[in-house]
Amino acid sequence: MRYVKLAGGESCPAIGLGTAGLLEDNCEQAVRWALDIGYRLIDTAWAYKNQSSIGRALRKSSIPRSEIFISTKIWRDNLNYDGVIEQCGQILNQLQVDYVDLLLTHWPSDAHIRARHEPTNITPLEETLSAFNEVYRQGKVRHLGVSNYDQDLLHQAQTLSKVPISVNQVHFHLPDSICTENVSTSLLDTCQKSNVAVMAYCPLGSGWCPGKGSLLQSPILAGIANQQGKTSAQIALKWAMNQGAIIIPKSGSEVHLRQNIDILDFEFTTEQMQLLDSL
Repeated sequence: MRYVKLAGGESCPAIGLGTAGLLEDNCEQAVRWALDIGYRLIDTAWAYKNQSSIGRALRKSSIPRSEIFISTKIWRDNLNYDGVIEQCGQILNQLQVDYVDLLLTHWPSDAHIRARHEPTNITPLEETLSAFNEVYRQGKVRHLGVSNYDQDLLHQAQTLSKVPISVNQVHFHLPDSICTENVSTSLLDTCQKSNVAVMAYCPLGSGWCPGKGSLLQSPILAGIANQQGKTSAQIALKWAMNQGAIIIPKSGSEVHLRQNIDILDFEFTTEQMQLLDSL
């Protein structure tokens, strides 16, 4: 497994399991498979409504809690001080753990998430981060982070928080003209220069992504996959990892879980990288 050193001091696995959309028994089974296969990073959120299922999988696993990195998020409309404190407690209860390794804001407080998800409780960032620092002080959280923050908002968060902002989780994958939400590599550069790790959700351009998997139909990906003896999905994941991102592809399939983590045994040629960058 490859690891990424975080500003908070510890290291985070560079490949993890994203769980958005995985529910009930399907979620529990996917997490159990992932842990057995070798995953040590599990990403979830209060809004995913699956943390109790993940908690059951963790309790049934023989892997020590200390070896598993759990990332989760406080929902956008609960980012006021009391809301953070309350929801953090709910998260720990649902997961049945004493702490989480990484706590993120789930979108900025004023984010308009695709029209149907309008903000209902806009909160000053200073208030949010005060609460985040408090749950960190109490030992309920090991690292603090944000999600879907641009350069300016990330800088504000770093200025306001006494505890380092370790991660910015964003929508990131290979260039795709169909997807309007894919962040630019310039944001990655900003994060990396600021000692903030980038965690990439939708690294396959599927699921929540507006591209709906069109990226994986690229003949360029197919050609490189054939040359490397890999799948198009593995090529896409390897590219994102090579940009320095922590990747959290979602899958409820044991076969795909095994494929997604099996990307450390090859490297791209210079020509292949140029082709991928030009998509």
